[in-house]
Amino acid sequence: IKMLEDDRYKAETNSESFESKVKDLVIEVTSINSILMKMEAAEGLQTERVEKLEENIRVLEQTKSDLSIRAENAERQIQVLEENILTLETALEKEQEAHNNT
Repeated sequence: IKMLEDDRYKAETNSESFESKVKDLVIEVTSINSILMKMEAAEGLQTERVEKLEENIRVLEQTKSDLSIRAENAERQIQVLEENILTLETALEKEQEAHNNT
């Protein structure tokens, strides 16, 4: 009977030890799940941030393209105006010479 009581005591002690370990592991798993959920939420926020930044990049690239086209048009207009100025200056000089010769 003594051996059976000793075996029962060892079994109870082992059972209590295992139950304690199970409780510790449940707490650890709960903690890890909480951390995982926080990380998943942060990943979602990060994904949104990346999408917003990519959209901003697309908008800025389009704006750059539009401004580049406007600058090229302005340069062409400046060239035309400079040519017109030269033509008018030449015509003015001819008129002044013709007026001075008369």
